[in-house]
Amino acid sequence: MSIQQLHYTLFALVALFCSYAVAVQNLRVQGSDFVNNVTNARFQIIGVAYQPGGASGFNPGSGVDPLSNGTICLRDAALMQRLGVNTIRVYNLDPELDHDLCASIFNAVGIYMLLDVNSPLPGQSINRGDPGSSYNSDYLSRIFAVVENFKNYPNTLGFFGGNEVINDDTSSGIVPPYVRAVNRDLKNYIAAHVNRTIPVGYSAADVRPILADTWSYFQCAINGTADLTRADFFGLNSYSWCGDSNFEMSEYNQLVAQFSNTTVPVFFSEYGCNKVKPRIWTEVQALYGSQMTGVFSGGIVYEWTQEENDFGLAVFNDNGTVQLRTDFDNLQIQLNKLNVTTLEKGNASATAVTPPQCSSGLITSSSFSNKFIIPDPPNGAADLIKNGISNPKQGKLVGVTDTKVSLAVQGSNGNMISNLAIKPLPNDSSNTPNGDNTSGASSISSSSPSATASTTGTAPSATQSKKAAASKESTFTWLWGLAVVAGLASWVGL
Repeated sequence: MSIQQLHYTLFALVALFCSYAVAVQNLRVQGSDFVNNVTNARFQIIGVAYQPGGASGFNPGSGVDPLSNGTICLRDAALMQRLGVNTIRVYNLDPELDHDLCASIFNAVGIYMLLDVNSPLPGQSINRGDPGSSYNSDYLSRIFAVVENFKNYPNTLGFFGGNEVINDDTSSGIVPPYVRAVNRDLKNYIAAHVNRTIPVGYSAADVRPILADTWSYFQCAINGTADLTRADFFGLNSYSWCGDSNFEMSEYNQLVAQFSNTTVPVFFSEYGCNKVKPRIWTEVQALYGSQMTGVFSGGIVYEWTQEENDFGLAVFNDNGTVQLRTDFDNLQIQLNKLNVTTLEKGNASATAVTPPQCSSGLITSSSFSNKFIIPDPPNGAADLIKNGISNPKQGKLVGVTDTKVSLAVQGSNGNMISNLAIKPLPNDSSNTPNGDNTSGASSISSSSPSATASTTGTAPSATQSKKAAASKESTFTWLWGLAVVAGLASWVGL
């Protein structure tokens, strides 16, 4: 090798060690748990819904969606990392855009992505009033394009094949078989074109008269455990815990009883009632406490950005500046109490469950579909699944070289938050609450039960120690690599 060639090699090595492209570990569904493929630790979703601009702001022609602007994602990932989030849910995505930097930023800080494949635009979701008319090859091409765009990111946790498509008696009678058909088609496409399994599930409306039947219909197996039409996981959009409620008043106890024999992971795909403001998030201690973790796999707070419906954790201005809301501070206080080490402990009985055989006897409502005859794929679907969609835009991890946030962020008290930056985690690490107080806000009043959770008070320090040790190991490796590069550079006279 010539000196000039060696110079080029050394510069490439310097670039490699000065960027971050480490990867979280893939997760799998095992029984009713999400499980880390490498550590086999149970994964509990500590999530937030991420849809800046709301559903009405989705405009594919604009060249912008929630994961297309790296500067915005860097700011939000830094705040989410401090908050303790390990998952985002993104509803409306343009599969023609480049999402590499945003996906890589969230990956670097240990945040997974749960992605909806549908959108509110015509032809890009199943029509609950006439599902047969919308279930066609054009629709499948669209949802397969989302798979292609996100399949290579290791922090892609899963895809929602449907969101609240079933929301009343009428839709419950005609839509369920089509949702299972979409599950099958997505899984067949993933099997043919992705080098790993990515779970596919459903997000249900909390309509109690049909909720149990919705879950029963999607978790049962028509042809044994390998049935591709069943959901791999079941999300529930639930807002029944409002203010300083409790396990019984919120009817969380009924949900735990209802899902107690689940054979797929169940979690809140949205939660966070805002009838009492500011939200104090006392439901967090219940959701991640002993009464629920044996059944539920966490939840996703609704939502990150303040929109007209007043659910936001922060106010986001058009010039890129942000001010956190008290809702953010109160949620952070609650999340900091969680004992993540306990949450990650596996449950052998939960991972060895067998789904029930589908039958009309599982369905209790006379209006709900009790037939498990799933529609055949539409014309053209077989070719799409076998050969793939034409000219897909496929994402990949890229190095994250900028870690400091350039946009101004204020705490809920109006003070500027200084030195805001992401802190890339070592390989296989997911983000966890770490005791941070981002706004510098005071704690919730001790009169609230949320301030008296004595069993989890020491959890952040234990989790922090684990992360600190891993971070030191990663830093040592990084510095050792730089030392090698520096030594070689000195040897050749750079």
